[in-house]
Parts: sequence; structure tokens; C-alpha cells
Amino acid sequence: MTSKPRVLWIEDSARFELRNLVGPLFFSGKYDFNLAEDVTTAVHFLRANRYDALIVDVRLPPGIDAAWRKLYQQTGFDKVHAQLGLKLLRWLLARDNSIHPEPPPDWVKPCNVGVFTVESKQEIQQHLDELGIAVFKQKSAGLADTVLLELIDELLDKALARE
Repeated sequence: MTSKPRVLWIEDSARFELRNLVGPLFFSGKYDFNLAEDVTTAVHFLRANRYDALIVDVRLPPGIDAAWRKLYQQTGFDKVHAQLGLKLLRWLLARDNSIHPEPPPDWVKPCNVGVFTVESKQEIQQHLDELGIAVFKQKSAGLADTVLLELIDELLDKALARE
């Protein structure tokens, strides 16, 4: 029996505002799914496990790690301007040690990363291009309950096509 693809969704409001999106994901039974609600927790998961797909929000709180908290504080404790999700991705994919002093896990690749955020693609396109991230979906009112499941399917299909 083949194991299920592992998925990590890094999203601070998933349990509350977006719980309808997680239901279809669990119901499908297709994935081994984890949720991180801050950057510190996400890094813990990324160090402990290899994931086939990472879905990342742009607006994330830092969690308890001092380095991530410092980055957050430098922007005035504002998730909108801090954009810790993009900083996390830059640390992971560009291996930018000015963001965090510890090295990131070396298995994370752009083809395994998708961004799911309220920012428009135009607002963050330059970052996506620089990091090689091709899978993006903007959060907006009226999205289908299956949007997260579809985003993960798209990401895994593209990742398989690149192998």
C-alpha cells in the first residue's frame, strides 16, 4: 500500500474562518494532513517531517521563536505588513539566513509550495517569481468549499510533472 501524500497548511485562521475548507480535505481521505497556525509551529513541522505539499498564507503570526518574533516586532506587530509567510518562504527556498539564523530544512523545493492568501497575485507576483512558486490562489468571498483540496491537487500534479 502506498502512503498518502503529506500536506502541511500554514494558515493562522484555518480553524475558525476557513474550517469549511478543511472538511472536504479530511472527507476526501487523500492526504496525511497537518495544520500550523504560526511560523514557529510550521518550522517545527518542517523539521520533523517531509511534506509533498506546503500551502502557505502570507499573513502569519510568529509563534514563540525569538527570531520570528523579532521580525514581526520590526513591522509593528502587524500581520499585513510583516508578511511572515513570504519571509518564511524566502528562508526556506532562497535559504536567506538574514531572516533566521538556523538553516532551513534542505528538502523544501518551489514545486512543492503553493500560496493561498488574501493578497492579489499582482501584489506578490515578484516574490512568487523570485522564489519559483507557480501555484497561487487568492482567498476571496464565495470560494468553493473544495478550493483547498483543489489547490493541493494542482500543486501535487505540477510537482509530479516536474519529477
